[in-house]
Amino acid sequence: MTRPDAGRDIGTKSAERPIALGLALALTLALGWAGITWPNFGTANFALLLLLPVVVAASGGGRIAGLGLAILAGGVFNFVALEPRLTFSIAKSGDLLTLCIYALVAFMTASVAAQLAEAGERARQNAADSAMFSTLTQQLLSASTREQILQAVAKAIEACTTCPCVVVESISELNLSNSQDEAAARWAIVHYDMSGRGLPLFSEASSVYIAARAGRRDLLARLNGTAPPAARIGLARAMIDEAADALDRIDLAARIESDLRRAEREAMRRTIFASIGHDLRTPMTSLRAGLESLSIHEPDLVNPIRADALRLERTLDNLLELARLQASDALPERSTIDLTDTIDAAISALSQATRERVYVRIAEDTPLIQSDPIMLHHIVLNLLENAGKYSPTSTPIEILAYPIHDGARLSVRDGGPGVGDDVADLFTLFKRGSHSDSASGSGVGLSVVESFARALGHRVSVANRSDRCGAEFAIEFSNEARPA
Repeated sequence: MTRPDAGRDIGTKSAERPIALGLALALTLALGWAGITWPNFGTANFALLLLLPVVVAASGGGRIAGLGLAILAGGVFNFVALEPRLTFSIAKSGDLLTLCIYALVAFMTASVAAQLAEAGERARQNAADSAMFSTLTQQLLSASTREQILQAVAKAIEACTTCPCVVVESISELNLSNSQDEAAARWAIVHYDMSGRGLPLFSEASSVYIAARAGRRDLLARLNGTAPPAARIGLARAMIDEAADALDRIDLAARIESDLRRAEREAMRRTIFASIGHDLRTPMTSLRAGLESLSIHEPDLVNPIRADALRLERTLDNLLELARLQASDALPERSTIDLTDTIDAAISALSQATRERVYVRIAEDTPLIQSDPIMLHHIVLNLLENAGKYSPTSTPIEILAYPIHDGARLSVRDGGPGVGDDVADLFTLFKRGSHSDSASGSGVGLSVVESFARALGHRVSVANRSDRCGAEFAIEFSNEARPA
């Protein structure tokens, strides 16, 4: 996952400093001994050589160590190279100027060397962080479950901060008993920020809490112990944000897969409906023709069979029209229609017994509407047949048409038991309401009504009657232009 030495960087640096200081001291003493042994080595040469331990100390031990070695090197330079030699006295004013210049150069050298060392260390650390983050990104891209993502980011944060870490999607998963910790965790989640021990907010908590700023969910990392340095926390925040995005990616992939499967099932269902409708329409037509010829001789025997055949044919017609509508992406073509003609045609298609129960009231000022004549015929016919099935034969079926503010309204009222709490299921294909035991049916008719009306831009509603028992189904036709 990460570099093997990622958690040992601080300890390694601490171990390197004494080594660098020891090497610088040894080099300074060795140069001092060499200056004593070879007095004619040259002042300028000796001064340049004494800058070497200053660079070593500043590079390995930092700016303070470099300045300390610069002072020590200045003392050695005075003791060995300036007259009178082997003393710390200065006989000439020129030598004092030389010592001052040397000290200034040594200080500048220590400062520059320390800055270069710090820049190099930052570059190495940034490279290591980039490699760590890149490795985490690759792991998150290859992860296929939420558990894999949470485990990968927890290990990465633990490696970069050297603090034990756990990443959760809910505060309840942490089982927090300390009120300060719970407050810190909740604050971090609400503000998409961080809080806890070692930070300005909720510093009394036992842990540090970092919330993701990305993604569509709450994602929280808990670091046990004091907050690490700012650079480490910044990397940890970037990691948890990346994990939040990865969780969103998994959710999106799951939704896409679910939508594809649903689309495949829907396509198969449409194909089956269309196939059934086409395959059975021809034999149904032949069956009806044969029953018509038989009814002359034995009407009492044939008429019930003919009624069942007619109902089956209408169900098949509904399914075929519904499959055709669902298989097409184009909106149905609408034309100007007189509701009087549509109602008369629907009533004529009913059985004789149902037809005699229908009472029509059409207001004189009912406007013409915009709809598809075939689909509207199916809508009205299905509403009338539904009213006939669910109301006693002694009760009337009322069909009303009248104008409304932007078009017309057609309603069909029955005298049945009305609708129950499962109103939403009435318009679902193959689902029937709570009173379905009182009448036969397949759960197709009202689904056709709702699907056709929605495709045509009409509004369907259903409610129990206020004047007596029964249900009222209504279609509202708006003459406003449909959106393309």
